[in-house]
Amino acid sequence: MSEEKTPLKWKFKTGEWIGLTSPAVEDGMIYFDSRDNHLYALEAKTGKENWKFFTDGKWIFRESKVAVVDGVVYLGSKDNHLYALEAKTGKENWKFKTGGKIHSFPAVVDGVVYFGSSDMNLYALDAKTGALKWKFKTGDEIYSSPAVVDGVVYFGSGYGHLYAVDSKTGEEKWKFETGELVDASPVVEDGLVYFGSGQLFYALEAKTGKENWKFGNVDDEK
Repeated sequence: MSEEKTPLKWKFKTGEWIGLTSPAVEDGMIYFDSRDNHLYALEAKTGKENWKFFTDGKWIFRESKVAVVDGVVYLGSKDNHLYALEAKTGKENWKFKTGGKIHSFPAVVDGVVYFGSSDMNLYALDAKTGALKWKFKTGDEIYSSPAVVDGVVYFGSGYGHLYAVDSKTGEEKWKFETGELVDASPVVEDGLVYFGSGQLFYALEAKTGKENWKFGNVDDEK
């Protein structure tokens, strides 16, 4: 018995491969980027292009994603900028330049945009104006996307640490060393921070950074 194929609703061709991008869907629109240096906004039902926005940097390197909050699209680019665009029109509200490429997904919480850059800094910007509130310096590039929970920003750094910093001040609360890259984005649930690094998966106490448990190939426990 042959399987029935789901009818194709629509398809949309960009100027380059799309690769690892993850689309954002909001208010009947789909937002995604392509290696042709554009962010696209399509009607979800028809695939019709509403608008596209060009930057000088190809997003595709690691998985890319945009945040859509309160009618604004926030995205980082390999041209070192974070952009804020009108979701309906693609009009640029503001852009903020860092010292490196941006692969971290932006997190928008309580009017603040949090994201990491390959210039080793985690940034906190005013979501409406793009003004810098604070930045926090680590020891390596940041690919991890921040999780913001109960006034704390949790994120990883390439040289082997997971950080917890105050969301209002950028002051470090604690850091946890893994000895391996921390590119994964943490998840915070029931007072624990979950994330992977190297061959290990960790659960830390959210308030203190104390290790609750870890799972994986732990050489020193063999």
